[in-house]
Amino acid sequence: MTTVIQPPALRDRDFRSLPHRVNNAWIDTNPLHRYCADPNLAIYDGKYFLYCTDDGVDEWGTTAFSVYVSDDLVTWERYPALDLRDVPWWNGEDGAWAPSVIQRADGRYVFYFVAGSQIGAAVGASPYGPFIPEPEPIVHKGTFDCHTIDPGTFIDTDGTRYLLWGNGRAWIAPLAEDCLSFDETRAISWIPGDFREAIWLHERNGIYYASWSENDARDEGYCVKYAMAQSLQGTWSEPKPLIMPAVDRALYATGHHNIVNIPGTDEWIVAYHRFAYDPSGRWAGGDGCHRETVFAPLVHNVDGTLEQVRPEVGSYYRPLR
Repeated sequence: MTTVIQPPALRDRDFRSLPHRVNNAWIDTNPLHRYCADPNLAIYDGKYFLYCTDDGVDEWGTTAFSVYVSDDLVTWERYPALDLRDVPWWNGEDGAWAPSVIQRADGRYVFYFVAGSQIGAAVGASPYGPFIPEPEPIVHKGTFDCHTIDPGTFIDTDGTRYLLWGNGRAWIAPLAEDCLSFDETRAISWIPGDFREAIWLHERNGIYYASWSENDARDEGYCVKYAMAQSLQGTWSEPKPLIMPAVDRALYATGHHNIVNIPGTDEWIVAYHRFAYDPSGRWAGGDGCHRETVFAPLVHNVDGTLEQVRPEVGSYYRPLR
């Protein structure tokens, strides 16, 4: 079950004219017992931290983020992370989407998020949050020849930290030391496969893996593909399926994932979302904004390829202690 931890009040500006939309409905079909989407699973200090879109509001209209913390991927505590009404540049348009987090070299944490089709950044002393937003977006709407959404992060073997983003075209850029800006002249882009959104990178044994979502989030065929390369610059292999819908188990729209390594092991976990499960099949809430987050082991084959993830009705139990 998920326990809600209430934070101290943070807001010091008048936000009463801005919308506040959060769906706190209880759901039995996933370990968070909530509508949650766009997951970024991370491991800090021997615990799992999940940053995601608190889903379940029509037209992706939720306006606040939470942090979920667990020892085993099954029992979770929930902490408020960021309310868009505290973001100085947010004007009330769209919702709070697709967060991602990175730890800086100085030990602080930067929380990236989408609001009003722009990518913002907020800083916290702890992975639990709360996170204090920067005064301006880090990626502005209408830039970089893409829909400026879905930030992701990657730390290379040399310690270089990268920001990834994009819808329609994938972008990556090395971050400045404070992880709050980047040199736009060093940003590179490509369109892997039939890329739609949610680009993610990980590296293992000298092989780089790019993985991404294809199709629209409202499409039951929303899925994850991946490709491999010897460097971030490519050349990338032909795309292969990683997470596909399981129609025989009434699991649809299995997409927008991220991948994390359990420190000190060669175990990997993938988090992804899907339409909230209904045993009778795709239900009326399979509209792309009533989704649930689940977890699964990710297996690297001997030849370096990834074993295709088989979606299950339940989720994955993996204690860290």
